[in-house]
Amino acid sequence: MSASCIICHNESNNSLIQLKELQLGLGDEFTYQLCGSCGSMQLLVPPQDFSRYYPNEDYYSFKLEMKNLKKPGYLRIAKTEYLLYGKKKLVGYLLSIGYKLPEFYTWMINTKARLNDAILDVGCGNGSLLTKLYKMGFTNLSGIDPFINNEHDYGVVKIMKKEIAEMQGKFDTIMMHHSLEHMFDPMKALLKAHSLLNENKYLLVRIPIMGNYGWNKYREYWAGLDAPRHIFIPSEKGMRLLGEQAGFELTKLEYDAGDYLIWCSEQYQKGISLYAPNSRMVNRKKSIFTDAQIKEYRKILADANAKNYGDTAAFYFKKK
Repeated sequence: MSASCIICHNESNNSLIQLKELQLGLGDEFTYQLCGSCGSMQLLVPPQDFSRYYPNEDYYSFKLEMKNLKKPGYLRIAKTEYLLYGKKKLVGYLLSIGYKLPEFYTWMINTKARLNDAILDVGCGNGSLLTKLYKMGFTNLSGIDPFINNEHDYGVVKIMKKEIAEMQGKFDTIMMHHSLEHMFDPMKALLKAHSLLNENKYLLVRIPIMGNYGWNKYREYWAGLDAPRHIFIPSEKGMRLLGEQAGFELTKLEYDAGDYLIWCSEQYQKGISLYAPNSRMVNRKKSIFTDAQIKEYRKILADANAKNYGDTAAFYFKKK
């Protein structure tokens, strides 16, 4: 059993690897292929019914509900404009003293998103990121996810049960936060994103990266594999190639792996699923890790990120 690489179409020196479903603790086995050319991984035989692996009541992307949305006031918007664009300097500076910039601010800075830009979050889950952006002052927010049970329309925030192939219209920023790897045809998805973007606007793809720290240390227990939900896991070379072939220019690449990729992999090695009673995600008091260990894991991946060797990365693609 073999196939051409989903990214580079290579058919030589590919190897087969058996991986188990570990996140939910089901243990179902799946055959993956590691490309002998670009180093990317892909699922060869997908399950007939994926709903078993995306239970809405358990899967983390759907755990939270949208909160009551309240329009941000002048001070909140002033703070955002200062942090993103350097405006409202006096007020923004005073409001930002001691404020640790959240990661999602960095995403907006690097995509050059304006507060009235049309933003699309592909694979939005419960819409928690869109809620955060609304509270910052963004006013035109859409999210799509084929696995949600119900659609929601909150006015400035709309969440739709759709694939990206079904979308129409134009957007100024499109985000794929750990969603592209769940798609059977990543090239088709990127080409669609390219067609939906306005000229000189940005696509942000955050995705696990094959062949780096986690894979080399944990192999089949690496949490970044996430069989069978991850249809493919690209290498950095593979992801660069995908973006280029879809007509994008890569303007920035940042490795951004966090401690989750280590402690979750450690749990899997010990037979502890992500939703087990003693999982760190479920109950930190019952978890097997000390605070010192988690601190060490963060340092390990921070060092790996700095060396472009982390387990996940953010690719900022600009529409040419």
